[in-house]
Order: sequence, then structure tokens, then C-alpha cells
Amino acid sequence: MSISAAILKETDIFWKTLALGGILMFAYDMLRILRRLIHHNTWWVALEDFLFWMGSAIAIFSMLFRENDGYLRGFSIGGVVLGMLLYAATLSPLVVKASVFVLKKIAFVLTRPLVWVSRLLKSPLKAIRRRGKKIMIFFKKRLKKIWKTVKIRLCKQ
Repeated sequence: MSISAAILKETDIFWKTLALGGILMFAYDMLRILRRLIHHNTWWVALEDFLFWMGSAIAIFSMLFRENDGYLRGFSIGGVVLGMLLYAATLSPLVVKASVFVLKKIAFVLTRPLVWVSRLLKSPLKAIRRRGKKIMIFFKKRLKKIWKTVKIRLCKQ
């Protein structure tokens, strides 16, 4: 018993759409990881989602155009949705949690020297700022006196 070439081609397209759905969800997970690491307001989240879904539509259309001559078939959309659901149910929670955990630890280790340096420089910088403030007050008083003198001389003439 042989399977027709059309059925084999449609099966191949289904597997490709299934993989594309997983890849698209992985790309969305990268956005979710970024959002957990860096706070985004509602406007940025909406813009990122819009750009993601526009990119997804382009990716799906180009895959369908290349593989199926642009014919939109139910099994191809079903394959993308099923691929997204399978990835979201299995790998997505692990990828997001593990990536956020690892990236936060890396950021903690990389920023530690900056924290130490800022703690070391805190008191000397505070003293410099205090001294600079006193100097600025001194110069401000001097300039006010000079300005008063200039005004008085200009008014006398």
C-alpha cells in the first residue's frame, strides 16, 4: 500500500507548521523574559506584542507561500496553533523561569563590583559635594555683592 505524494506533502507541511508554532512561542518567550528582567509599561508591551504578531503573520505567510503555494489550509493553521500550545504547555515555563533565574544571577554577579565601588566612594563624594556646596554659597554671596555694587554705580551715572 503506497501513500500518495499529495498526502506526504501535506504531512510534511503539517510538521513544518508544528515546528513554526513552537519557534514562534519560543520567540514570544524571549519577549516574556525581557519583560521580567526590565519593567515595561503598557504602551511598550502593546507595541512589542503588535510587532511580534506582525512578524509572526509574515513568518506564517512566507512559510505557506513557499511550501503550499500560498494556499491557506486548515491543517496548516492547526499545526501552528498546536505547535504553540504544545510548546507553551511543555517547555515554555521551564525556559522562562530558568532563563530569568540565570540572567538575574549573572546581572547580580556583574553589578557587584559597581556596588562595592559605589560604597567605597560614597563618603568621599559626600564630603566633596558638601565642600562644593559651601564654595558655591561663598561665590554666590560674592557675586551678589558685586552685582549690587555694579547696580549702584550704574544708577548714579
